[in-house]
Amino acid sequence: MGGSHATAQPPPTQAALADLTRTLRGSVIGPDGGRFTELATPRNLRFAATMPRAVVLCADADDVAKTVLWARNTGTSFAIRGGGHNYAEASSSRGVIISTRQMTAATIDGATLRAHAGVRNADLAALLPQGGGGRLLLPGGNCPGVGVVGLTLGGGIGPNAPWAGLTADRLRKVTMVTAHGDVVTASPTENPDLFWGLRGGAGGNFGVVTDLEYELVEVPVRRATTAELSVTGADAATRVALAFQQLRADAERIVTGNLYLGHAAGDVEAALTTQLLVDEADARDLLAPLTAIPGLTAEITEQPWWGAYAWYVTPPSPAYPFWDRSLYADQFLSGDALAAALEVVRRFPAGNDPERYGALGLYGWVGGAVNDVAPDATAYVHRTARILVEMSSGWSPAPSGAPVAPIPPDIRDWEDELWETVLPHTTGRSYQNFPDPELADWPRAYYGANLDRLTRVKATWDPEDVFRYPQGIPPR
Repeated sequence: MGGSHATAQPPPTQAALADLTRTLRGSVIGPDGGRFTELATPRNLRFAATMPRAVVLCADADDVAKTVLWARNTGTSFAIRGGGHNYAEASSSRGVIISTRQMTAATIDGATLRAHAGVRNADLAALLPQGGGGRLLLPGGNCPGVGVVGLTLGGGIGPNAPWAGLTADRLRKVTMVTAHGDVVTASPTENPDLFWGLRGGAGGNFGVVTDLEYELVEVPVRRATTAELSVTGADAATRVALAFQQLRADAERIVTGNLYLGHAAGDVEAALTTQLLVDEADARDLLAPLTAIPGLTAEITEQPWWGAYAWYVTPPSPAYPFWDRSLYADQFLSGDALAAALEVVRRFPAGNDPERYGALGLYGWVGGAVNDVAPDATAYVHRTARILVEMSSGWSPAPSGAPVAPIPPDIRDWEDELWETVLPHTTGRSYQNFPDPELADWPRAYYGANLDRLTRVKATWDPEDVFRYPQGIPPR
C-alpha cells in the first residue's frame, strides 16, 4: 500500500527521468522496460487505467528520499507501492510509482525480525520456519503477495491474530522518509506519536516506510490441526455460520478461520477454512457441531505447526477486477441476520460470465489477543470486534485494449443491497486494509475515535499533504 501525490499534474519529461536515474542506486523503468507491466499494473483491475509514466525501483532509503524530493521539485505526482495489493487506487499514479519491491532483505536475530519495505508475506513464509526448527512467528496475512509494510500500517489481521495479536502489535521500530527527504525513526521512545499513528493509520499517510523491526512471538504448539469443511444449501450454510461463530466464542484463542458464503448456481455454498491449536482428536470434538450438519464434507488433518502455517497461505493469483467491502461486528450475527444476508447472496447476478462471483465472508481473525489492546493504544481502533464481515464480488477483466473494468451496474446494486442488509448488525466500521472507494464516511469507518489524533499526527509530519490520495488522512 502507499500514499499518492494525486493532484492532476503533467507527466515527467524524459529528461527529468534521466536526471533522476543518474542519482539512484536503483533503476527507473519506463513503458518499454521489460518489467514495466508487472510492476505498474494495479492489483485491482478496476483501476487499470491509472498507469504511471515510470516505476522507480528504489534500492534503499536514500533512493526513496531522492525520489520524493525529485517528485516535489519537478511537480510530478507519485504513489508508493510495496506489495501492490491495495484494493483501491492508493498505490497507483499517472506520474511515477515509488516502488520498494527490490528492498527485500529480512533477518532474524533472536526474537527480533528486521525487514526492509519490499518484504512480502511469501518472503516471511520462507524465512520464519528456519528449516522447520523455528519457534517464533510474526502474525500476518495469508496472501503471499501482500507487502509487510502495508499489512502492518493498516493493523494487520490474519489467521494467527486471535492468539498472537496484529502484525502492528509486534512492531517495535520504524524507519521512514519524510516529505522533506529526511530519514527518521519512530519507536515507543523516539517520535512516539508517529509510532502510534503508524500502527493502524494505513499506508502512505505520513511518509515512506523503508525499514521495520518486530518482536516475534513464540508459537504455542508444535503441532496443529487444519480443517476444510463445505456444504451447499442456504439453510445448511446458515447452520455452518452459526456453529463457526459459536466455536469462535468458546475457543477464540485456539480456533481461527474464515468462512466463505458464496453464490452457487442459484443457491449458496459454505466453505470454512479453519486452524485449531490442538491435536486432531480434540479438534474433532470441537468441530463436532459442524461435522454433524447433514451433507457437510470435512477434511481434518493434524500436522506439524509449520505445515499448518503453510497450509493457510493462499496460492498466488493474477490481477482481476473486484469490489470488496467490510464491516466489523461487536456481536456475532444472528440466525435471522445471516438468513437475510444469504438470501441476497443466493440472488447474485451471475449471468453468463464464468468470472463473476459474489460472496459474504466471516473472518475469525479478530478478538482474543487483538482485543487485549485498548482501542486508543494504537491507531487501529477495532479492538472490540468479534467478527469481520466481508462482502465481495468480482467479474471479467475489460476486453483487450479497454482501459478499465468498472463495477457492473447489476453487481453494484447487488452489493449495495447486501451492505444494507448486513449494516444494522455491525458497528458500521470498516477495515482500513480493505479500502473501499464507495464508502461514504470512510474516515470514521476506518479510524473511529482515533481519527482526530491521526489528523494531528498528519499535521505534524506532513502538513503540506504531500502524501495524499482519495482516502488519505487529511492534515488539520
